[in-house]
Amino acid sequence: MAETTGIINGSDLRVMLEADGTTPVMVDNLTDCSISVTTEMKDTTTKSNAGYRALLPGMHSATITFSAMYASDATNGFNEIIDHQINKTKLDVKFTHIVGTGSTENVGDERFTVEAFVTSCDLNGGTEDNSTFTVTLDVVGTITREVIA
Repeated sequence: MAETTGIINGSDLRVMLEADGTTPVMVDNLTDCSISVTTEMKDTTTKSNAGYRALLPGMHSATITFSAMYASDATNGFNEIIDHQINKTKLDVKFTHIVGTGSTENVGDERFTVEAFVTSCDLNGGTEDNSTFTVTLDVVGTITREVIA
């Protein structure tokens, strides 16, 4: 497929993950996902700044969060992800673009590729509601933004 033009449908953004050194697999039953990249700012104010603050960029950090429906028989769902957290497994993660219901990344679009650890994994179940889980991944190392080839 070619690069998607126009506004991207949020349903096409996906999270793929697996243990470090293996091929990431799409998270099952995903309902929403986000990536947040921040930059710490270092104060470089001196007396010669005439009372105005001066800043320079410092370290970057990122988190990926997502929610999904809970299914105990999922291939890459809550049970696998909570095991990664309990075992302190470093993960290879892709925050990517997959058009439609397939599992193949859309060539020409962009993705973020990172390594991360699971820092929270919450299982939720309301009365007569679908059970869901929410996960937060803290990125370690380099944040790579690249065109899917």
